[in-house]
Amino acid sequence: MTTIPDRGELAGMTAGPLPGIELPDPDTLTGPQLQGWHCALCRRRLHADQLLGTVKWSCGSTTEVVELWVCRPLCKEATGA
Repeated sequence: MTTIPDRGELAGMTAGPLPGIELPDPDTLTGPQLQGWHCALCRRRLHADQLLGTVKWSCGSTTEVVELWVCRPLCKEATGA
C-alpha cells in the first residue's frame, strides 16, 4: 500500500545534484532500484549512473537511508519525454 508521505517523511528525502527531478516514492521501487543496480526512474540496469538523491525507506520497524541512482545520460523518464 502506498501512502502520501507526511512532512516528517519528506524531511528525510534529500534531492541530489539533479534539480527539477522529483524523487520517487521509495515504497514503489524494486529491490534492485533500492540497491542501486537499476535506475530509480526507468528500472533499467545501470551501466553509467549518477546520484539522484537519498530517501528514507522503511520495512517493518527498520528504516534505512537509501541513495537513489539514475541513468547517465538521463533516461527519458527523467526528462519527461
